[in-house]
Amino acid sequence: MGASSSSNRNQRNAGVPSDAQAAAAAAAAASAAPSPAASGYPGAQAYPGQGQGREYPGQRIPMPQVQQFFLEGMRPEMGHMGNLARTMAQPAQMQRTFTIRNDVNLKKNTLKLVKDESEPGVYHLTFTFDAASDCTIRVYYAATEKMSADGTLTFTPLKESGAHPVETRSKDLNQTFRTQASHRLDTRLYKPEELALANGRYPLIVCLEATPNGTGGQAKSAVQSQTTFAKIGAADGEGERTVSPLKQKIQVGSTSYELQEIYGIDGATASSGETTNSAEGAEGGENSRECVICMTEPRDTTVLPCRHMCMCSECAKVLRMQSEKCPICRTPIEQLLQIKISKQGDGGGESESTLA
Repeated sequence: MGASSSSNRNQRNAGVPSDAQAAAAAAAAASAAPSPAASGYPGAQAYPGQGQGREYPGQRIPMPQVQQFFLEGMRPEMGHMGNLARTMAQPAQMQRTFTIRNDVNLKKNTLKLVKDESEPGVYHLTFTFDAASDCTIRVYYAATEKMSADGTLTFTPLKESGAHPVETRSKDLNQTFRTQASHRLDTRLYKPEELALANGRYPLIVCLEATPNGTGGQAKSAVQSQTTFAKIGAADGEGERTVSPLKQKIQVGSTSYELQEIYGIDGATASSGETTNSAEGAEGGENSRECVICMTEPRDTTVLPCRHMCMCSECAKVLRMQSEKCPICRTPIEQLLQIKISKQGDGGGESESTLA
């Protein structure tokens, strides 16, 4: 009886763990169980930085990046996703550019070939130009361009009669040029391919050159000449031909530069009393004077490389920090060019530009 009671008591003691055994078992279970941080679900860590520097998605996004997400219609808390992992481009520093003055300018939209009524196939070249100093005018038909040893441009016509005599003009605005009767463009002397744009030959070249004046024979402007290259269209049923400008170059010292048109600068340089009747100008299009962002200040800043002058300088400063695309065409912005034009009483003006 006594032996049986002792055996039953030993069996019960073996089935019930002691306090020390319970504590050891709990510690082993705790070490074996996965921690919340190791489970991998979002928000498992109690605070950012816990667990060997691993944070849950969306933590510690820089404020400029958060602003960029809002501007692009994105959610900042989704910044951990791969398609939003790009870094913001740092805004460029403002740089002052070198502004030069051009004393001669051919208005390329005024180039025309006027048909001679008495002789079919014969045309007179006309155009309008501005000259802030005395200048010379040279016209070439079917000519090639070549750079001389000193860096200046020279032109060689295909035929000897393709060079118009040099004309000298005094300084004045809105002057009209018309070729001399003895040196009209006679298309009957040329084959169709000779008046086409091919092999470095241009159908029409007009060069305006500022003549030196003042003391020492020095030119007043840094630009010695402006050259316009154009192509001639085929004759229509009535014998009319069109002229389409291809490019314009200016000569500064021994270097030649090709001019690039700035879209919207005509509206920006219009006088304050001038109004536009076009629907595009009234609705803030490319040819209006007001900034397309604030719609109040005059535009004076050009977006590069698309060359849209569409903003005022204040809006451009904000845009540099908030967006990377042109407000007009959505082209990525590489630089911003600010041009300040001061009006003068004689119709001329000076400009000051800043590149960002």
